[in-house]
Amino acid sequence: MSSDLQIGLSGILAAQRAMLVTAHNISNSNTKGYTRQSTIMATKLPVMTTAGTIGQGVEIVKIIRHKDDYLNSRLRDISSSLGNASIQSQYLRELETVFNETSEASLNNALASFFRGINDLSQNAQNISSRATLLEKANTLTDTFHRTINELNQMKIFVKQSIESKISDVNNLTANIASINKQISALKVKGIESNDLLDKREALLLDLSKLINITVISQDNGIVNVATSGGTLVSGTNSTSITTEIDTSGDINVVNSRSENSKYVFKTGEIKGLQSFYNETIVNYDDKLDTLASGLIKDINRIHSEGVGLSGGFASILSTNTVSSTTAALNSTGLDIMPTSGDIYITVINTSTGEVTKNKISVDVTTDSLTDLQTSIDGLANISASIVDNKLLIKADSGYKYNFSYALDPNPGSLGTSTVSVSGIYSGQSNDVYTFTALGTGTIGSTAGLQIEVKNSSGAVIATLDVGSDYTPGNIINVANGVSLSFSGDAITSGDTLSLDVINDSDTTDLLAALGINTFFSGSDASDIAINPDIDKDVSLIAASTGEIGNNTNALRLAALQDDTSAIDNTTFGDYLHQIASSLGEEASNAYKSEESFTALETSLGNRRDEISGVSTDEELVNLVRFQQAYQASAKYISIVDGLVERLLSSFG
Repeated sequence: MSSDLQIGLSGILAAQRAMLVTAHNISNSNTKGYTRQSTIMATKLPVMTTAGTIGQGVEIVKIIRHKDDYLNSRLRDISSSLGNASIQSQYLRELETVFNETSEASLNNALASFFRGINDLSQNAQNISSRATLLEKANTLTDTFHRTINELNQMKIFVKQSIESKISDVNNLTANIASINKQISALKVKGIESNDLLDKREALLLDLSKLINITVISQDNGIVNVATSGGTLVSGTNSTSITTEIDTSGDINVVNSRSENSKYVFKTGEIKGLQSFYNETIVNYDDKLDTLASGLIKDINRIHSEGVGLSGGFASILSTNTVSSTTAALNSTGLDIMPTSGDIYITVINTSTGEVTKNKISVDVTTDSLTDLQTSIDGLANISASIVDNKLLIKADSGYKYNFSYALDPNPGSLGTSTVSVSGIYSGQSNDVYTFTALGTGTIGSTAGLQIEVKNSSGAVIATLDVGSDYTPGNIINVANGVSLSFSGDAITSGDTLSLDVINDSDTTDLLAALGINTFFSGSDASDIAINPDIDKDVSLIAASTGEIGNNTNALRLAALQDDTSAIDNTTFGDYLHQIASSLGEEASNAYKSEESFTALETSLGNRRDEISGVSTDEELVNLVRFQQAYQASAKYISIVDGLVERLLSSFG
């Protein structure tokens, strides 16, 4: 009879424990990472008799987790890729707001407004109000550059903090995984299945995979090792702590806390996305802003330095940029704008008589130093030059002023005894020398058929001027490329010559812009671009004109920069800025599409995992009824056996 009771009891215990597992499933149906469990029942070893084997009931041999290791591994991989994509998508969308072209406070609007200010000035070069408005718009432009750079820098600070926070999360997760490894291993030795601990560890691994890409290697003792690109993070019951460092190039790296030479280069995950944004994306757009600002500084200053303000010239100018050495070659002195070999024209004006003297200084930047340049300028009549704190100081003598205008020399001299007066604005594409040669002998305006031939520096004839009896002395004759002149009615002899420098660039070296002489902007990039302090104090110094005070020639040259398709990377300043915004928009769109794609894939894999590992409350309720009925049947069996025993005993009473 005891065997009968044992069989019934085994049924009760098995059903009871199965109901406990089912109840455990139901109560964890909404628990993240929980894996459905079920009981595996088997018959107990039977009793051997001469008549055969007699069964001894049922026992629970194992409680299993319904899992698919491949699906879990794929979910970790996709979670890591999704983490990277979502970070990129999130931060690129934030970066788009920095370059939002539709905003009134955008850099695009500030740049367009600045050029509108130059255009307005070109309509009335002497108007102080227009000059003040241009200064205001220029300050808005520089402030917008600074604000944009500051926003990028603030984003870098926030991203760095996010990386450090997530690195802390990684360290906590790996430490917990190592701790659970220890618990699982201890239970494994005793032959105990630690299903709930396995679920907890799997959830930690999934959380870790969202942060970094990982490889999970299972051991026979129930322990898992966790590795990533660059090394192992969990080895048995030990974990490796990681931290961040900034290298000499400014990149943020993840390294082993205990080993300076161990660097982790993650392939995917949120930390990889943050690192890429910090080390590459922000730096890329920062560089593009610097390229835009430095190109604007160079081109505006290059033209501005060759013009004049309302005074028509300068009594004294101290350059704003310093050289690293006054004796080193000019192309190796650390100037932000790299100068080239060429010519600089300096015009000296007698303020009493209006007499103009145009001087040309040739510079070889590979051999000439700032001291050599200073000596050359100092050797010119009526001006002097010196070096102060590695800057060039140019002063005019009393009663004189100077400028760097590309205006034509109005009084180049005489041809024979005839005085020549020049006017107009040279419109040629390159600096040149026009040579005027008398083709006959006679008196200008009197001798019939008298002509003057004009050749350029290549020897090509560009004009033949009739100055015979049909010409009225003093009348203006158009030569070529915007150059005009007149002759006095005096004698010339065949072969008499006169040379005239015609220039469209009075500084082919770009040294004026590089040194910061008569420039509009100071600074070298988007972070330090500013208005020249002298102009900020006195808008009359804005060089809207060439040699003649009040003309708008230089303002028109400045305004033309807005449509210059060769400004940066064979495009205009405005289009370059549009390309930045367009490139960012495309990058953000691609990141968002990747995020959507990985989200859909993760959802699909999650659904497949739930089909295998998820808890169906309906199914569990059916199991609960089934096990309850088995429990009741076993209990009924014991009751019947108990009644038979009582009747049997009473019959012997």
